[in-house]
Amino acid sequence: MGCGYSSPPTWHDGALYRVFEIHAAQYSPGLGDAERSRYRVRLASRVFEELGVRAGVDETSRHAEAIWEILGPPAFDVYPDVRPILEYLRGRGVGLAVISNWHCGLAHFVADLGLASYFDHVIGSADCGFAKPDPRIFARASTLLGVSPAHILHVGDSYEADYMGGRDAGFHVTLLDRGAEEHPQAESVVRRLADLRSISG
Repeated sequence: MGCGYSSPPTWHDGALYRVFEIHAAQYSPGLGDAERSRYRVRLASRVFEELGVRAGVDETSRHAEAIWEILGPPAFDVYPDVRPILEYLRGRGVGLAVISNWHCGLAHFVADLGLASYFDHVIGSADCGFAKPDPRIFARASTLLGVSPAHILHVGDSYEADYMGGRDAGFHVTLLDRGAEEHPQAESVVRRLADLRSISG
């Protein structure tokens, strides 16, 4: 039996959040190969369901790995300046947290990318129920870190979600812009993460 669709599939806002609703509960970076394979088939089935694609078990299994490569951690590259600055900050005893607008299971993505050991907390919007720039997601980070907002520096690449969101939550903020754009409205901008050494002291 082949796979097909009755009308052109449309990928719309919220689709990834629905597809990955199972990620936090049903996936773990520590799963064995067989369990990982079964999970990827379940995820592929959810992708097809979201798109309205009719696919049998064999077709779903055949495409599961490719879908994981597109939507899972393998689709992401870690910038080369990420680990050096995280190691530097960790070496100085700085508490670190991820705050991201992300579907369920962000901590698993961080672990699969080999970054989990650097962070004290990983806070995803789908897991906590609030999304940047909502001040409540920033407040969650402050509470978990045990540090007042006035003593936290938030670094992000979105002016509205990260810079304004963090500022309105009482954090110190720096906008990360790896391009050549000008941001006159932002008082603090870095082009590379290594520049945070001078800010963090």
